Amino acid sequence: MRIQRIFALCTLVVAGLPALAGAQEPHKVGITMGYPAAVGMLWHVSDKVAIRPEFTIGGSSSETSSSSLDIEGSGWNVGTGVSALFYLRTEDKLRTYFSPRFSYAHTSSESSSSSLTTTELEQSSNAVGVSGSFGAQYAVGDRFTVFGELGFAFSHSHGKSSLQPVTGTGNNWGLRSGVGIVYYP
Repeated sequence: MRIQRIFALCTLVVAGLPALAGAQEPHKVGITMGYPAAVGMLWHVSDKVAIRPEFTIGGSSSETSSSSLDIEGSGWNVGTGVSALFYLRTEDKLRTYFSPRFSYAHTSSESSSSSLTTTELEQSSNAVGVSGSFGAQYAVGDRFTVFGELGFAFSHSHGKSSLQPVTGTGNNWGLRSGVGIVYYP
């Protein structure tokens, strides 16, 4: 039920982005699509600063059967992030920038196994992260820009399980990279 509400909200946000972008001056707001998989927008606050909020969603399901054991599982994740782009230099159609970023992600999964008895397990986790990247944008045409960036990221996660009192925390750090396109309607 929660996943349907989240999917409906995502659909409304994505459907509303072109209307929002159309209400702005040309090339003030663009729609972004990138890898790691995310959709969002790029809002040029000024000639030197831009804001890039983004959204991700995903899900999975699995089923395993044998003569004595059945295992079913499903899960979903939702995340959001916002980056500030501080443009450093512009050369013709190429712009370089530095980008601090904040992100949040929630993951939830359920699994059940049945043989002689049925066992159910629910797990969820929340992760908060920060990163800093250097990147470049290149204007391919009047309405399209491609971008790529590389930097360093740190995240902290906290998880809980239906197996009481099991909880866990973790820290991750490493390189962060991303590529994508911006379409200006």
